[in-house]
Amino acid sequence: MAIIFHLLFKSLALFIYIFGTWVTSNFIFVFVLCIILLAFDFWTVKNISGRLLVGLRWWSVVKDDGSNEWIFESLEDMAEISLIDSRIFWGGLYISPICWSLMFVVGLLRFKLEYLPIVLAAIVLNSANVIGYIKCSSSAKSKMQSMMEQGMAQGAMSAALENSSFRNWVLNFLLSLTSSTASRGNNYA
Repeated sequence: MAIIFHLLFKSLALFIYIFGTWVTSNFIFVFVLCIILLAFDFWTVKNISGRLLVGLRWWSVVKDDGSNEWIFESLEDMAEISLIDSRIFWGGLYISPICWSLMFVVGLLRFKLEYLPIVLAAIVLNSANVIGYIKCSSSAKSKMQSMMEQGMAQGAMSAALENSSFRNWVLNFLLSLTSSTASRGNNYA
């Protein structure tokens, strides 16, 4: 279901942009309908299909000083993500700004300047999702890498502590440190 919504608003906005004048000559109707569909697409991709299809979600918060803070969420277990869903999501995410960029060039060549604000809005909204999900994906990968390194370090330490001679050496070393500190403390009293 998430795949359908992911692709529905993208293709519907582009379809109405291209063929809307065949149905109606009212530019304002086509303009408003395209902008509403683009807004639905942006919100759906950012909040629903990204979370369901690839396990990622992003948003930004404006701080009191006016700066933006990007916040990224990702699933702990990425094994739940289907490879097909992931490819459809990323494909739709990358193809959409390319299509709208082509529409921008076509609009310039045909001198349809009144339609360019729709195309610019589409490029900005789709590019924001692309940038957000690229950052979110790299954040999830670095988070996973640090978890793996931390797990390997803990595993190596527990394996080393299972060795009784090493464990005895560590305990003796720690006891000698505490006893030497305690004896130095008694000397100053």
